[in-house]
Amino acid sequence: MKSLAFEIIGEILIIRESADDKILKDFAKEKMKKHTYIKTVVLQTAKVQGQERTRELRYILGSQNLETIHSEYGCQYLLNPLDTFFSPRLSFERQRIACLVNEDEVILNFFAGVGPFSIAIARKQPKCFINSIEINQKSCRYMKKNVELNKCEDIIAIYCGDAFEIIPQKFLNSIDRVLLPLPMESERSLPLAIKCLKGGEGTIHWQITEHLDSKDIELTMVEKRICKSLSKESLESKLKIEEYRVIRWIAPRIAHIAIDLKLFK
Repeated sequence: MKSLAFEIIGEILIIRESADDKILKDFAKEKMKKHTYIKTVVLQTAKVQGQERTRELRYILGSQNLETIHSEYGCQYLLNPLDTFFSPRLSFERQRIACLVNEDEVILNFFAGVGPFSIAIARKQPKCFINSIEINQKSCRYMKKNVELNKCEDIIAIYCGDAFEIIPQKFLNSIDRVLLPLPMESERSLPLAIKCLKGGEGTIHWQITEHLDSKDIELTMVEKRICKSLSKESLESKLKIEEYRVIRWIAPRIAHIAIDLKLFK
């Protein structure tokens, strides 16, 4: 039996590399027999793309209902992977950030999706407040349901729309911690995130993608990416790189990287 790359979201197994139909069907049958909770197997036929971060899926086997509940670290997320973005491979990164949040922090999530980063934080640190923005209307509806499902209604505010339009009107100079979990908007989002920090001080969790020739990240690469994003900005605060790590590999030598930035006067 040929081994194929896959990920599991709730009861749905998503095959992430193509093969002929017989191999796909046999693989699906094997996985459904081994993991009896899997109800549906689909093939991802295109990468996550566009502002709304959606992907193309082709049905292979099982139920054709693509709505599912994914559970991780005591949180539950209702979603449809055809209409919304969700990656179980970010589960550790969600918990890592949640563990860093302090009481009374005001947090801003630029690209909240169905709510996993925001809800993970809310469940870990209930004495904070999280503003969650999402442009995909279907993701926004699922996020509202997930906030209720995880009993976080009092500490998560949801804004459906474009972060780059909403933020200048509502969130400048008012935030303690900013989440930027969308690498495709990394350069555009970092300068705006800095303007959101209260008094020019706070923490930014920045995600980028980068070509790496080895498994190690060079500090100079991180510094160059920051300089590139802020080349047209006059930075009034001091900036410290507190942490950087590979979250996952999204292609050969292409890394999805998390960078924690601290700004202070």
